[in-house]
Amino acid sequence: MLFLNSNSYHKLFFHKSIFFLSLIFIIVSCAPSKRFTEYKESIKDYKSEIRVLLADSVNELIIGTEVYLTSDDGKKLAIVKANNQLKVESIYENLLIQLGSKNINGKIFYFESVNDSLIIVNNRKYRGRIKVINVDGSVKLINQISLEDYIKGVMTKEMPVGKGDENYEALKAFAIAARTYAINKIFNSRTYFDIYTDIRDQVYGGADSEHPLSNKAVDETKNMILTYNDEPAIIFYHSTCGGYTESSVNVFTKEDVPYLQSIKDGNPAYCSISPNFVWKENISEKEFIKRLAGSRLIKNSNWSIEKLNIKSRFPSGRINELEIIVKNNDGLNSVSIFGNQIRTIIKNQSGTGLLRSNNFMIALDSNRNIEITGKGSGHGVGLCQWGAIGQSKSGKNYREILSHYFPGTEIKKLND
Repeated sequence: MLFLNSNSYHKLFFHKSIFFLSLIFIIVSCAPSKRFTEYKESIKDYKSEIRVLLADSVNELIIGTEVYLTSDDGKKLAIVKANNQLKVESIYENLLIQLGSKNINGKIFYFESVNDSLIIVNNRKYRGRIKVINVDGSVKLINQISLEDYIKGVMTKEMPVGKGDENYEALKAFAIAARTYAINKIFNSRTYFDIYTDIRDQVYGGADSEHPLSNKAVDETKNMILTYNDEPAIIFYHSTCGGYTESSVNVFTKEDVPYLQSIKDGNPAYCSISPNFVWKENISEKEFIKRLAGSRLIKNSNWSIEKLNIKSRFPSGRINELEIIVKNNDGLNSVSIFGNQIRTIIKNQSGTGLLRSNNFMIALDSNRNIEITGKGSGHGVGLCQWGAIGQSKSGKNYREILSHYFPGTEIKKLND
């Protein structure tokens, strides 16, 4: 999702090996769901826990607090003292943990807290327990945690808390959206984990990221998820819609989703308070051509820009097709970029992240620089985070906020 968080809401949603990971997100976020009653049965099987992949490959762990090392059958194998350093190695299908002079072999290990204290692993605090597992010769680290505690570890990484309680209703709305997203991930689970800790899913910081106000928002919405026709809703969210949200069919889904249509974000737009409501980027012609070549739209960088044409826009104002006419000694060539792919290919000024949105005007100035003037930040689908904050500030409650961005949906409890 392009997310708004205390560390990244001035950045763009979905950062890193961007195009590939965006494709992953499209696939997993739109996985088919079962009826709500079946969902609840599945959640019972999971005991309301979620499995968060903390590390894809580890060989060394620093345990910052005293914990039990246990086997998969719950047997206590050792007490690991605080600030102990462990080496972990995969041996065929098994694991070897070196604890001081002691070698412990097994298939799966857990670190479990002593006296219900937090577990500190590699300088990060976690609730629940930590699972160590060997998958295809790679040692994985997984946080098994209650769904509610997981959401608490997501909140401030995806939404700013704000001053006082001005963002409180937005935080409650977001807690429900984030929980619904997580429920979909649990139900459509991967083999040994459910969810990533980064923007491939939702940014999760463990207990270190918790805040009393956002924790309260999670507690007050406990077990609430967003549904449509008795099925958990497909959830997308983004930083700033720029005045209009986008229809999911133009970005993520193959078919129209009734509650993920383009809507007007108030008049004036609720998200007009966002620092990214309007923005500018200036990219040199050389750098622009380099990005086209890097995306294999042209064979090499020996081209110059002749013309930039916005061929069509979606009703939201975002660009559907951007045509770029380039020339070299052999003549002219026309290439087109479509929809949200524009953000991936053009990138931002530094070239390290996505272009803030694909709702912009573009021109070649007299100095042969590409001048882009745009609105909004993110893909634009679903909940507009700054819009939710704007509504919270104006007195709207969390139900009104969710109804605005996901019209026709209902809030239901998992245990109803």
